[in-house]
Amino acid sequence: MSLLDSIIQFALNVLDQSGYFGIFFLMVLESATLPIPSEVVLPLAGYLVYQGHIEFWLAVIVASAGSIVGTLIDFGLGYYLGRPAILRYGKAVRLNEKHLQISEKWFAKYGPITVLLARFVPLIRTLVAFPAGIAKMGTVKFIVYSFVGIFVWDALLIYLGEQVGANYTAIVDNLHNYFTPIEIAAFIIALLGMYLIFRRTTKADEILQKQGESTEQTK
Repeated sequence: MSLLDSIIQFALNVLDQSGYFGIFFLMVLESATLPIPSEVVLPLAGYLVYQGHIEFWLAVIVASAGSIVGTLIDFGLGYYLGRPAILRYGKAVRLNEKHLQISEKWFAKYGPITVLLARFVPLIRTLVAFPAGIAKMGTVKFIVYSFVGIFVWDALLIYLGEQVGANYTAIVDNLHNYFTPIEIAAFIIALLGMYLIFRRTTKADEILQKQGESTEQTK
């Protein structure tokens, strides 16, 4: 049995036995950077919606709440303990320094909006909480930005799981084939959004700089 098969079976067992609590629990683990991908948990939750065992919007809310709790754990590690503690924690969850550096570069380049847009990008999705914490981003702003991205992502994957629920075998056997194109599209959209924000910020800085130079010349 492959690692993916093991994760799918574990997620299925938890969801079958615990329902909403299982969704919450698994999403806490996923957002705390443990190897429980949302691309597995949420489509399976969608399958339970298709079966009529759980309600769609309640499942989305529960999943999002679990994601917020999990990401706040990572945010708190960065905020209160700093980078060395994150790297020590990372050894237990297969997080290495290279992964952390990638998320740090994103956050350093694009600022707080990264917390929202990164929720649609593989790998960066959960890791972005660490540099946000290290940078002492405002907790309320972090939660708001995180929740917007998390809610949209969770709703999308649960909905898609519900839509293909008629073919349970397809969900389990071809899970990555279903969602890899979505992740690629989300990645492109996120990059485009960051580019536009970066361009707007750069232009604003240039205008302020020119205004400052004009003021100096007037004096």
